[in-house]
Amino acid sequence: MSINAHLTDPACAELRPWLPELADGQPLPPEAAYLAAHLPTCPACQAELAELRLLFQDLDALPAEVPPLALRDNFLAMLNEEKAKQAAASPAGLTAARGGQPLGEGAVDLPENGSQKNKSANQQWLRVAASVALVAVGAILGLLLRGGPPASPLAQLVPGAQPAPPSLSVKLAAARQQPATASQRLQLVSQAPATIVEPNDPAVLTLIHTLDTDPNPNVRLAACEALFRLRSDPRVGPALVEALPLQTDPNVQITLIEALVTLREKRAVPGLEELAKKPEVLPAVRLQAESGLGQLI
Repeated sequence: MSINAHLTDPACAELRPWLPELADGQPLPPEAAYLAAHLPTCPACQAELAELRLLFQDLDALPAEVPPLALRDNFLAMLNEEKAKQAAASPAGLTAARGGQPLGEGAVDLPENGSQKNKSANQQWLRVAASVALVAVGAILGLLLRGGPPASPLAQLVPGAQPAPPSLSVKLAAARQQPATASQRLQLVSQAPATIVEPNDPAVLTLIHTLDTDPNPNVRLAACEALFRLRSDPRVGPALVEALPLQTDPNVQITLIEALVTLREKRAVPGLEELAKKPEVLPAVRLQAESGLGQLI
């Protein structure tokens, strides 16, 4: 199935939102069970599902982010300070501060009355402690999920602590699963060569999938150029060869041919021969394919 057919096929469009769940090992829900028959007959959907499974495996292998220990220590210190303030502001604390004199003239502290006061003070303290704990949890979740400094004042508890930002692989996957404009996808793809520094980075697989399936030719062109700059990755050469028959935009086709020739990818010869014979292909693309064949053969 060609890229255009894959993008316009109603069955592909219906199945695509459920591919992340399938990649995560979850079955299709009853209302979408009828789409199970489409997957074995669609190589494009199978390829997208396989890419998602690889991406999820790579993400699962990443080390879990945990808050620094200093954040816990500072939180406990702040909690104790707040507890001391509440104890000082309680009726018993004010009475002690007045030298043991009751607050109200003629007031008598009965045993049960004192018990009620202590109970009230404890309840008030528990409410304050719960509120502070919720704020701390929110700050920690902000550190882990947003990948940036939290808006809460608790961000000042650990000076200089900077959480790691989301990886490019995560950003690209999110851009694919959530509505994102072509310019946003183009910006992410263009950042890839400067961002991907580790071998076998899962973002390379996402770039390959972008080259094969993104509906915008400019995004596919940027993905092709990014992959060429990442040509030291052993997955790039075979992926560019497989992408050649999927492309229909002349600019992407010409750029892809130039990349394959520069990489001396002889596995691209059959695809170039087929491209040079297609009557519907633009003359400039056919000439580029013929030129590439002359250099590779």
